[in-house]
Parts: sequence; C-alpha cells; structure tokens
Amino acid sequence: MPTVSRRRFLKQAAAIAAGCEIARHIGWAAPASAAPLPDVAVAKGGNEDSAAAILKTSLDGLGGIGRFVKPGQTVAIKPNATWAYPPGTASSTDPDLLRALIQMVREAGASRVIIVDRSTLWPTAEVLRLSGIGKVLDDLKVERLIRDESPYDSPPDQLVTTIDLPQGKAFQKLAVLKAAVEADVRINMAVAKSHIITNYTLCLKHMMGFLAAPGKLHPALPSLSQAIADLSTQSPLKAHLHILEAIRVRMSGQAGGFETELTDPRRVKRLNQIVAGVDPVLVDSYALINYYSRKPRELLHVFLAGEAGLGEPNVEKATADGRLVVYIVGQPTRTPTASPTATATTTPALTATVTPTPTPTGPTPTPTPLPTNTPLPTATPEPALPTPVVIVAPVGSPRSEAEVVSPKPFLNAALIPAAAVVVGLGMATRRRLGQAEKDSQDDGDAE
Repeated sequence: MPTVSRRRFLKQAAAIAAGCEIARHIGWAAPASAAPLPDVAVAKGGNEDSAAAILKTSLDGLGGIGRFVKPGQTVAIKPNATWAYPPGTASSTDPDLLRALIQMVREAGASRVIIVDRSTLWPTAEVLRLSGIGKVLDDLKVERLIRDESPYDSPPDQLVTTIDLPQGKAFQKLAVLKAAVEADVRINMAVAKSHIITNYTLCLKHMMGFLAAPGKLHPALPSLSQAIADLSTQSPLKAHLHILEAIRVRMSGQAGGFETELTDPRRVKRLNQIVAGVDPVLVDSYALINYYSRKPRELLHVFLAGEAGLGEPNVEKATADGRLVVYIVGQPTRTPTASPTATATTTPALTATVTPTPTPTGPTPTPTPLPTNTPLPTATPEPALPTPVVIVAPVGSPRSEAEVVSPKPFLNAALIPAAAVVVGLGMATRRRLGQAEKDSQDDGDAE
C-alpha cells in the first residue's frame, strides 16, 4: 500500500476543509428544472396605465408574444368589431389595445396580419369609423376581412371553407372563414361584456366570429351552449391565444351602447385588466368570478366546455398550481425566452383612454378591397417553455394579486458574503499550507 507523506496529507486535508467551509456558507443545490409557463396570465393596471402596457404585462406573463408568433407566419386576429359605438363604451375592442397587439405581432416577425370579423346591425364602414378600429387599420395598413352581411348570410363561396370537428357534439362539420383556418396563428380577442342571449360574451362565445354565418347557430341548433363549447374542441379553427379585454367591462344589458363608466357606472365599469392565455375555459371562469360574481357552472357553455375537458373551470385550483398567475403592471417581471427563433418584442406605450372618445366626424373611409385567398402554411405546435418566477396570491376576491419576485436583491446579498468567505478561506489555507511545509521540513531535519 503506498504511503502518504505528512506534507501531502496536510495539503489534502486543508483543501477538503476549505471546500466544506465554502459549501456551508454558500450552499450547493442541483439546478431546479424549469416549470411550464402558466396557461392564463392576468394583468392588473390603473387608470394611468396604457392599454399597451396592460397587454404587454399579460403576454409577458405567458412568455411573450414570441411564444405564439414566429417569423414569417400569418396571423389572423379576431377583435370585437361588430357594434357602431364609440371607444370607452365596452362595446367593441379598444382601438389602442388592437393597435398594440398588431404592433407586437409584427415585431415578432409575422409576415401577414389579417383582421377578421363581421358587423352585426350596421354597415362595416360605420362600425369601423365610430369604434375607432378603422383608423387603426388604416394607420397600420392592415388587411381586413370584416363583412357586413346579415349574421344569417354566408359570405361569397371563395371566402368560406368547411372544416371537420370530430369531437363536436352539436355538429361535426362547420362553415368558417377560409382566411382564419388558413392562418398559422389565430388570436381570439374578446371583450368582457353582457349579452342578451348568452348573458355574457367572453372568449368561448367570441369564437363564433370566425364562422361564415354565426347567426345560424342561434335558431338551427337545439343547444347554442353546446355549439359554443364545440368551437374550442380540437379542429382547424382552434385558437392559439385568447385575450379577454377587461379595461372596461359591460355589466348588464345588450352587448353595446353609448354608456360609459362616467355616464352609467353601474352598467360600465373600468377595471384596467387583461386576461390572456391558452385555456379559454379558465379565462372565462376567472372573469365570471371576479367581474360578475358568478360561478363558472352558472354559464352553461362554460360548464359544458369544462365537462368536455377543454379547459380548467376551477380558478382556485389553477391559481394554487401556477396555471393562473396575476401580474401587476409596472412591477419588474422576468420574461423567459419564448423560443430560440422568436424575436424580442418591444411595444411602445400608447396613451390610455381615460374619458370616452367623442363620435368622430368626417367622411366614411373607403373599405379596403377583400384579401386574396392564397394558400398559407400549416400551423406548427409550440414548444414547452420555462415559467416566470412569481408568488401567487389566492384568488379569493377580486383584489387578489401576485407579486413578481426579482432575484437581483437575493443574488447580491448572497454573492457578496460568499466572495468574502472564499477569499478569507483561501488566505487561511495558504497560511496553513505554509505552516505545514515548515513543520515538514523541521521533521525532516529531525529525522
């Protein structure tokens, strides 16, 4: 058995002691595996926060727009552009919010953006002018397919295609807008508001806007609620991202009107929130509980969608396990990299709409020609991504909030003492080794 000199033994012992001391002060741990991103992110802001800032906070909580949009893709956005009422009435999509989303999608690298919808009771040009959406589309030169036929009439055949819904219970085939299903990415952009037939218009019902003739669902089927649930089953129509606008929420009555939070605060409330995610059942359930004080099972199409396994209706459970996270606008966030190929998104802040916008005057803009129907690439599934570091407060009340934790203070507090320990231990070890060498030489002399 080989012998170990006293000098070598002392060196090894000193090194082991130094390593143990460093480990005791710093603490070694295996890197934790990244948790998946949440299914739903709620952004809460104030009257001073722009629509763009609230939207960016929500999408950053999901991993950024790059999680959904990749360079070169075609994106179909379905806003709520069906009512001829001014901004600030919670009747249609806030024009500043739509502008911010289009800019984000383009900055993510989308090669084509198309806006799809249909007006309900008014000519499309009038809807776009009064809602303020037309100016956004004109300013950004965005392609649009917004029809103004009766909701019971189908558009021309060249704009329509038929898809299969193998999991559908109310129907298995459906006529839809061809541009929507041919797009790589579909974004469903709803407004939280009341509805005279289904009580509430949230994300699940808003999917009807992708249909060729949404009005035909009302009288032709025995169960409108089941038909709405079917729209979110696995099919070529399934949306990749749902955005529920709750900057202003219409609480009761019809789905549009001239009321604002200033003229009728009981009918229109300003909440400055946006709920975005990949689970429309969870989005709608959160809105029902927090905005309308209703249980998800009280809205039949939400209940049926949950029963069919199309999403999570249990908001408390989803909050506890991190599938739903609440963020506060203006607090620091850690946005994970959505994909190696995704481009970074930097959306300029837009001016928040504090008071209702007066009805614009002037000539009606000339409608943009209809898009050509060039075949488009097939959408590809998105990879799983890491989650932001957050602490989630229980969603027991409308005021529950989660604080995003920045790791910087903890790193500064830990690394500075650790560095001091390493330096100190190094100096102590050198002194021990020097003394050990001297003792070894003395021993050798004595021998």
